[in-house]
Amino acid sequence: MLEWFGRYLRRQRELATGVDADLVRGNRRKFRLATSLFVLASLFSGIDRIVKPRGFIQEVFVWVIGMLFLGGTLVMVWAWQERAFLDKPDAKKPPSPFK
Repeated sequence: MLEWFGRYLRRQRELATGVDADLVRGNRRKFRLATSLFVLASLFSGIDRIVKPRGFIQEVFVWVIGMLFLGGTLVMVWAWQERAFLDKPDAKKPPSPFK
């Protein structure tokens, strides 16, 4: 367990020094996109509650809110998985008979 923690800390130092900086920057963009989609869904939901449209317009609002929320969820899960991959330390090297 202690060995894994040491590898984890080494990976965090590597990320802090700029290793895989382009991947980290792209992942931050994904988080920002997901947050923006959630904010837009909330904004449209608020407009829907205040204006209270009827008929076809309400149906459009509901579908747009649903698609924004679904898109935000998918992008957020993708960004979380990518972040977990980036934070994961390198695997332990297998023992070698030739030392």
